[in-house]
Parts: sequence; C-alpha cells; structure tokens
Amino acid sequence: MEANLIKVIASAVAGMLAAFLAPLAPYALLCTVMVLADVVSAWQLGRRMRRKGVASAAGRLSSRRFGRVVGTLAKCYGALAVAALMQKYVVEGMVEGFDAVRGLTGLICFWQLMSILENESTCSDARWAKVARRYLADKAKRHFNEE
Repeated sequence: MEANLIKVIASAVAGMLAAFLAPLAPYALLCTVMVLADVVSAWQLGRRMRRKGVASAAGRLSSRRFGRVVGTLAKCYGALAVAALMQKYVVEGMVEGFDAVRGLTGLICFWQLMSILENESTCSDARWAKVARRYLADKAKRHFNEE
C-alpha cells in the first residue's frame, strides 16, 4: 500500500513538472541549438589555431570542456525556469506586453551569437574578421592560456 502511494505522489510531481516545463521547450531548444553552434565554432577555432601553430591541444574534446557545455546548458535551462516563474508571479500585470522568457531567450541567443562571431573572427584572414577583431575579444589568448 505504501509503495503504491509513493508511485502516485511521484507521478503527480512528475506531471506537475512536465506541465510547467512544456511551454519552455521551444525556448530551451533554441538556446540549446545556439550553445551547440558555439561549441562547433569553438572546435573550428581550435583547428585553425593548431594549423597556425598557436596551440597544440586546442579543438580537442575533453571531459572538462564537455562539462562546461553541460553546465552552460543547465544554467540556461534554470534561468528559463526562473524567468517563467518571474513572468507568472512578478511581471504579469506590472508590465504590459513583456515576456520574460522571450526576453531571456533573446539575451542568451545574443550572448552565444557574440561568442560565435568571436570564434569565427579569431585566427581568420578574412577581411570581415580583421574588421570584427577591432570590436570583439580575441579568443586565441584565452584558449592558449587554458592549455
């Protein structure tokens, strides 16, 4: 009897979580795609750095780097959940037409896009990259110092 009650409670909690998180799925998917695009651009940067002789181990997959990607995704998902709660209990009724989840998704995508542009402009000989390096961070120094 007691094991059956635990199953019922666990099912109810899982259902409540699924009902809360289901509307966040498209936003979480978009953030995941942007983070993975940043990972791919960082991998390509590592390959360019190796070809130019800047760093020997850059661009290789390691468990530490994979852990950082998982941590970034967890932070994004957690922030989306907090934004959904803020939208429901704080912002709703105060600011007309503002969606905290959409705003946060836009910020995360912008952050990842800037990182992708930094990755693509570093160690690139293209004309646009030379112009972009005036305004964007040089990731070669950061990657070289990590090794």
